[in-house]
This record gives sequence, C-alpha cells and structure tokens, in this order.
Amino acid sequence: MVKPLKTLLLLTYITIFLGVLLLLPAEINVWGQKLKIPHLTAMFNTAKPQYADISNLQKEFSKKETTDISADSSQKKAKSKIFIPDSLRLKPELRIQFPEDNNQNFHSFFKALQNLEKQDTLVRVVHFGDSQLEGDRITAFLRDRFQQTFGGCGVGVLNVVDKLNSKISIAQNTKFNWIQAQAYGPKFSRKNPNFYGILGDYYKVPMAAEPKWTKATFSYFKSPYASPKQQQVEQIKVLYRNPDAPFELTLQMPGQPEIKQKIEKSDEFGIFYQPINQAFEHITVGIATGSKSPEIYGVALDCKRGVTFDNVPLRGSSGVDFTNINRNHLKNQFEKLNIKFVILQFGVNLVPNPQSDYTWYENMFYEQLKYLKSLSSDLSILVVGVSDMSRNLTGNYESYPNIEKIRNAQKNAAFRAGCAFWDLYEAMGGKNSMPSWVFAKPVALANKDFTHFTAKGAEIVSEMLYKALMNEYYEYKQLHN
Repeated sequence: MVKPLKTLLLLTYITIFLGVLLLLPAEINVWGQKLKIPHLTAMFNTAKPQYADISNLQKEFSKKETTDISADSSQKKAKSKIFIPDSLRLKPELRIQFPEDNNQNFHSFFKALQNLEKQDTLVRVVHFGDSQLEGDRITAFLRDRFQQTFGGCGVGVLNVVDKLNSKISIAQNTKFNWIQAQAYGPKFSRKNPNFYGILGDYYKVPMAAEPKWTKATFSYFKSPYASPKQQQVEQIKVLYRNPDAPFELTLQMPGQPEIKQKIEKSDEFGIFYQPINQAFEHITVGIATGSKSPEIYGVALDCKRGVTFDNVPLRGSSGVDFTNINRNHLKNQFEKLNIKFVILQFGVNLVPNPQSDYTWYENMFYEQLKYLKSLSSDLSILVVGVSDMSRNLTGNYESYPNIEKIRNAQKNAAFRAGCAFWDLYEAMGGKNSMPSWVFAKPVALANKDFTHFTAKGAEIVSEMLYKALMNEYYEYKQLHN
C-alpha cells in the first residue's frame, strides 16, 4: 500500500529536479565532456528557428571580378576622380568599421600597395586565426585576389611541419621527428626560450646525447589545386635563429646541383635568400648540425615584388598568446619581412562554453592588439569578428547565445586599440546563419560541425572580405590621387 506522505515526497523531489533542469544551461562541461541538458520547454516548443536567408550572398560573392589596379589605364586618365564599382558599394553590415569613424587605419598599408607600381618590393600580410584558417582556408583566396590585383606570387611563409597536410595551395612532407615549441596551446611552456617565429612556433633537430652530425629534411611540392599565381615561386627564404652553434643549410631542386651554405652562429633572427630561376616543382630543405640545433621558423616561397599573405592557423588559440613571444625578436621579424598588414580572426574556441560576461576577454585581447601595434609604427591591423556557430537543441540548430557577446568584446578591444573591425557574424547573415551555410545548395558552405567553413564557404568569406578591403582602398585612392 502506497502511503500518501511518500507519494507527496516523491512528487516534491520530481518537481525540484525538473526545476533545477530549467535553471541549467542547455550545455554544460563536466570534466572536459560536454553534456546537453534537455529543457522541459523544448517538449512544448515545436516551432523551428528561422534560419537566415543567404541567397543574396551566394549570388553576389560567388562570382569573382578581376580588378587590376596597377594596370588600369582608365583610372590614370581619370586624374583624381576614381569611381567605386557598384559591386563594391557594400551594405553597412558588409563594410569594415573603424573607431570613431577614423578610416585612416589602413592608409600605411594602402600606401605600400600604391608604391608597388614604382618599387620592386614585397608587401607581406599575416593572417592569424584559429582552426577556421586551417588548410589555408580563406587566406588562399585572399592571397590570390590581392596578387591578381597588385602583383605577386607564391604562398608566403610555411611551417616546417604541417600535420594536417591539407593546404590547397602547397603540399608538404617530412618524415623526421622534429621537436616543436609553441607560443600557444597545450604545448606552450615558459621553460622554452620565447624566441618564436611569426607562425607562433619554432622547430629544432633532436640531438643525440653524444655529439653526432645529424641532418633533418622537409619538402614542399607544387599543388595542382593552387592558383597559377601561387604555383609560381621566384625566391625561397629560410627563416632561422642559431644562438648556440653554426649549422649547414642545404637546398635541393629537381635537375639542379645541391646548394650548401654554412650559417654562422648568431642570436639574431636571420633569413637565407635563394632565387629560383626555374619553374617550381618541389624543393627539399636540409638542416645539418653536429652539436646544438638551430631554431627553424619556416620557409617563405615568394615573389620578389608584389603582395603575399601568410596563413597562420593557431589551433585552440583565442588570440591572446602573442605576448608570449619576445617583443624585440618579433619586431625584428616584422621589419625584415616587411609586414605591413595583420588580420586577426579568432573567437570560435570561446563559444562552446557560454559565459554571461566577456570583459575579461576584451581586456586580454586589447593587450594583444596594443602589443602588436607596438611592433611597427606603420602597421595596419584588422580584427575579424567571430563567425556564427550553432548547437543542436532538440533537433534544431540555433546560434550559441554568447556569439554576440564575444563579437562585441572583440569589437570593443579593436576600437580601444585603434584598430579596424569587420563583423563576420553579421556579414554571413547574423543569428542562425550557420545552418543556412551548412544546408546550402548545390554546395555546402560550412561543415556539419556547424563551425568551420567548407572550401566554397571560405571562398565566399574571402570574397566578402576582399571587397570590403577594396571598398576602403578605392576611397583611399579618391583622396590621394
């Protein structure tokens, strides 16, 4: 026989349990595992969320237009009057934003681009980001568009080891067990020297306990999927630092004798230049030493003039790790590599664990921007805001509730530091736009993790960003011609 008191207690416990469920977030993190909490309201709410309409974006930014500024004779004849093409008269949500409407942030970068018509120099852009950039996504298309417009070739600075080997612009290979030190992520250690390269790391040759001559190699191969501009290479640069001992550098290209060069001991950032006077197919780089390993930062496959973009995906980073790099050392790299423009694209690693306030992130990100600006007086910086991300709530995909808070923190930090900001979240459609990218037809624009763009989606993002930048460049030309 069931006693009324026990029944009442049971109902009370159930009510309390359900009440607690209502108060919990839809997703919590328990010992590193994400647990989804079913909400009672979902049982009665069968209405599907309204996904953003991105049909206009697909039409407008899938079709490329070639803009050759340097060779446009009609612009030169037009004296100081330059007309902005209709395709570049962007809607407000697609335009770059500036602190207090001060759009002079890019003037030093734009001036360097203009000077390419007169000078044989290489202007370098570094595109930092999280896993959203892996595989050269977004960066490769930006690089190609700028090289078509302003000249240039090659794929920029490449890492010694690409574990994913998924770049569309270049293929890499190494079978050697290099030792990596990182300025970010789980591998970061304050015990390591903080002389990291612009890719956020360095590689060393593992040495035997007893002095022994050791040689390690890594190779780069032309990718059939790369654009013609990015398949062309005129110069190879090996980036290094060897404070402890000299080392031997070798370069091997098809049909050519091996190039050998002894690199003397130096605690300064160094660049070894080697022109390439043949069609690029592949090159193998060798590092040989008998005592202490040098720090190898990467290899640049470049043109001698024009513009190039370095793709720097820092997996797991939220863009708050730059101050882990020795300032004078990084400043030296920026100067010697002629870095004029930095793009920072972070945020997706913060999204899965929603918080009510992101002032702490705004302040941390602001310090990073100040640090980067201190490296060069004529450095232009653009912050690309976090993209939309979705979570599955009872079968429906909805934007995480903290996306706009993270975006606002990034924008506030950018403006406080005097940097420009591009709102990718709004540009791609705003709230609940990611499902529209995932379910796009005939080709998906984002993967089914509802976080990362596909190659086609990355192309559309890069085209939006390219046109946003060109919009500002045309306006700059109107003022300075």
